[in-house]
Amino acid sequence: MPSLHDRINEWLAPKLDELDAYLVEVRHNPASRRIEVYLDRDAPDKGIDLDACEAVSRFLETYLDHAEGVPRDYILEVSSPGMGNPFKTLRQYRKYIGREVDVVLLDGRKLQGILADASETGIELDAYVGAPSKAKAKAGADAPAPETERHSLPFDRIKSTKRSLPF
Repeated sequence: MPSLHDRINEWLAPKLDELDAYLVEVRHNPASRRIEVYLDRDAPDKGIDLDACEAVSRFLETYLDHAEGVPRDYILEVSSPGMGNPFKTLRQYRKYIGREVDVVLLDGRKLQGILADASETGIELDAYVGAPSKAKAKAGADAPAPETERHSLPFDRIKSTKRSLPF
């Protein structure tokens, strides 16, 4: 039998197409009966709203209520992946091309910069040299652009990548 993640992905495909959204992650904890479904949209300025979460939840419940291996008293949560959570899919990386991100490498190094590109194998990051961009933001809009250095980072060297938050 396919995994719950695979079944949810299959069930949701038409609904997500209708909503112009995609599946980021499914978390299932059998001990707590909790099923968490995280969705996103490709447009950087258009995230997942409450109406989309509600529509997906109602749609998915019609499958979960009759699915083998799903407890009768499951708890379903549908939401966006959240601004501070690491990227899980290539589509999330592509969504933030041209935007500021924070990258933590497996060796512990932390880089901040502008995501220049994302492919099946890794990312191109224009990492800030010296002070991070938050210092630039405090200096004001007239401050000179910070110096950057291009890094080619394969996914197997990246521990996490998050959208850089301005606070």
